[in-house]
Amino acid sequence: MKKILLVFCVALMACATATAQQNNDEKLHWKGFETNKFWDNWEVSAGVGISRLDIANKFNTDEPGKFFNRNSWNLNIGATKWIVPVVGLRLQLDGGHFQNYTFRGDRYSARAYQTPYIFVHGDVMVNLSNWIGGYREDRLYYAIPYVGFGYTAMSWTKNTPGTYNGEYATTFGLLNKFRITKNLDVQLDLRTWIFAEDGLPAEVNGGGRFAFSWTGSVGVAYRFNKQEWTPAYSQTVVDGYVEAVEQLNREVSNAEANVSTLNNQVEELEAQNQELKRTLIPAGEEVISAHSVVFFEKNEYELSTFAMATIDKYVSTLKSGKLKITVVGYADRSTGTPEYNDALSQKRAEAVKEYMVAKGISEHRIEVKWVGATEPAFTEDDVEINRCVVIM
Repeated sequence: MKKILLVFCVALMACATATAQQNNDEKLHWKGFETNKFWDNWEVSAGVGISRLDIANKFNTDEPGKFFNRNSWNLNIGATKWIVPVVGLRLQLDGGHFQNYTFRGDRYSARAYQTPYIFVHGDVMVNLSNWIGGYREDRLYYAIPYVGFGYTAMSWTKNTPGTYNGEYATTFGLLNKFRITKNLDVQLDLRTWIFAEDGLPAEVNGGGRFAFSWTGSVGVAYRFNKQEWTPAYSQTVVDGYVEAVEQLNREVSNAEANVSTLNNQVEELEAQNQELKRTLIPAGEEVISAHSVVFFEKNEYELSTFAMATIDKYVSTLKSGKLKITVVGYADRSTGTPEYNDALSQKRAEAVKEYMVAKGISEHRIEVKWVGATEPAFTEDDVEINRCVVIM
């Protein structure tokens, strides 16, 4: 029995490997399909094969009867409803005949027992090919393992009518489907079913806990009504959504990186402001708050984002007041000629005034002045900090 189980496992692994090799671009497996109607995706099947009953040997010797003499016939019919391309439900009726041998009262003579049986069971089936490789209607081979539960009834005879025996049984197996036409499949069904051995008559009951039946059958399955599965969304649409989500994630990552960079720049500017506080006009003169100084790049008079933020903070404290405001434009002495610096400092001062007016400060409260590079805003030692407008 262990050898048979090993062969069954090897066959299942081989089927999974073959299925994986048939993989294609369609990756819809469990979900993504339109719900089928009740009478869609049905199939009926019939098969014929052999069956064998393995039971314990209470004499612990070789069982009487040769291996092939203890095999007998099996017939089966079934109906299967596929819920999705991967999962289906099957109701099947097995009928057949077991042939076993038992000892006639001593360990040296044997007698054959004829065992008619029926077995009705419901199975949950998994289309391993569609699961691993994605749904495809044009495959030539499908590997479908299944597990089920049902009820078996046997009638034991020894040339005369015997006793009736009924047992609940569990079954599992591998259904191999070969697609011949759109509606017709050829099937090789390998399965076992297990039930309690203590229900067997004394003549063949070896005292084991379970009895195993092994069945192999070849048959056909007819598929009717709607057989194909229609994706609710095409794979192209699904891939498009996936790519859009991935692109959005990339953009979010880039935005986060930009925010981090801006935060670092703000920290650097804050450090520069602190340094300015230490290098402003000598003690005794009025110290201008760093929040009232708007800085510019070399040769520039357009307001940067940071310059606007500085003015916004200053305006928020004076917007409702009536005090006069003076803006004084400066240029550094390394920029150009005195005439150029004079014009540049004027443009800087006018730009600050226009922005403050746009933010709600009355134009009549603002006086504009500019000095070019004739005098420094703060110190002669650092020309860069003189590229500014001082708001007073």
